[in-house]
Amino acid sequence: MFRVSCKGEIVLNHSSLPEPIDAEAFEALFHQYKNLVYRVALLILDDRHEAEDALQEVFLLVFRSYHTYDPAKGAVTTWLYRITVNHCLKRRRKQKFLMVSLDSVFSFLSPHPPSMLEEYADKDEIEQAMARLGDSFRIVLILRYFLDLSYDEISQVLQIPLGTVKSRLTRALKILQREIRKERSKIMERNVAE
Repeated sequence: MFRVSCKGEIVLNHSSLPEPIDAEAFEALFHQYKNLVYRVALLILDDRHEAEDALQEVFLLVFRSYHTYDPAKGAVTTWLYRITVNHCLKRRRKQKFLMVSLDSVFSFLSPHPPSMLEEYADKDEIEQAMARLGDSFRIVLILRYFLDLSYDEISQVLQIPLGTVKSRLTRALKILQREIRKERSKIMERNVAE
């Protein structure tokens, strides 16, 4: 049914998956990855209650669709990222919002925040600029800089070519920087007018 890899990751054995998944294997999968799924959901949905709901719904989806996991296409984590991102985007579209509170984001950042964030001291500026990004740009930023996924992993999670990942990241960073400059200009103009 499953085994634990040398990295401590649960590996589903696709060819021997019974119908339905047994409770012990599912419980092990849940405990191994619940924090990962919750973190992704919180970053995308920016609401702890929404993220908790999404966590439950994602694992319900995993339970129902575990047979679709193919180890040849990537690690279990990649499969879970894909399910979680897609589910959270679907929830977001229903609710018509995608706001990331940088206080919650920074609490999940790796010990070394990306340089694009270090040069801007004001979290509010970054939050406002990210709010103006389209979903496709926003998600690649979250996956790359807040979840520290590699370009290849992002490509697998979003099921887009590697070149598209790189171009979206480049464009998203440029838009983010432009929006921050615009916001700073507005503030300076207001200060001069006063």
